[in-house]
Amino acid sequence: MEQHRDRPYVVTLGTAGGPRWWNDHQGQPRFGIATAVVVNGTWYLVDCGQGAGRQAAAAGLRMADLGGIFITHMHSDHTVDLPSLLLFGAFELKNAPAGTIPVIGPGDRGKLPPLSPRAASVPTPIAPERPTPGVDGLVHGLLAAYATDCNDRIFDSLAKSPAEQFEPREIELPGDLGFDPDTDVAPEMEPIEVFRDENVTVSAILVSHHPTAPAYAFRFDAEAGAVVISGDTAPCANMVRLARGASLLLHEAI
Repeated sequence: MEQHRDRPYVVTLGTAGGPRWWNDHQGQPRFGIATAVVVNGTWYLVDCGQGAGRQAAAAGLRMADLGGIFITHMHSDHTVDLPSLLLFGAFELKNAPAGTIPVIGPGDRGKLPPLSPRAASVPTPIAPERPTPGVDGLVHGLLAAYATDCNDRIFDSLAKSPAEQFEPREIELPGDLGFDPDTDVAPEMEPIEVFRDENVTVSAILVSHHPTAPAYAFRFDAEAGAVVISGDTAPCANMVRLARGASLLLHEAI
């Protein structure tokens, strides 16, 4: 990574979208959506698609150098490898001196999406007591589901708790923005700063991925350049605003 220390660069760890196991035209596995933004030897992970942890290791990106995880939206093809990062990553970080790694992304949708007009009956939602959690609910729910494993390693192997190593942070939207997860998923807005350290300032903006909401794009501003990652979005003014003047825009296409 030394040859790139003067400027941020991107490693596409996976680009296959949708809740499927994809193969390429030669029949080889394709990995799910995950992108590393590398700045001064620290890397920042945007989305955790299938295989993200293994792909990061294959690219020479160490967990000890991970500065943050950023989730664009709550679809499974963008989050399915978060459990392995929390659990395997935590074990790798057992003796690492790094501080808590933030997991930054959407908050709770607030209500179930509208029922499809094709529905013949009303389905029973999963987890009706909390049917649309954001990253806080996701992280705490995953650790609760894996409590037996976590506690075995915490008590027997004296591993540090992943609850201490990873900190979920939900993006807070201005109350007067007019965001509505059903009717206005990407009202025009200015980018919101969601993270800052000695390498980067990270901003987020709402994008249009209806009915999934909130959904975000992220911009990483470093001293030597700016990288913007769209997440999944239809054309919208917010995406244009966030990307203006950037050195690199990595945008989904379908």
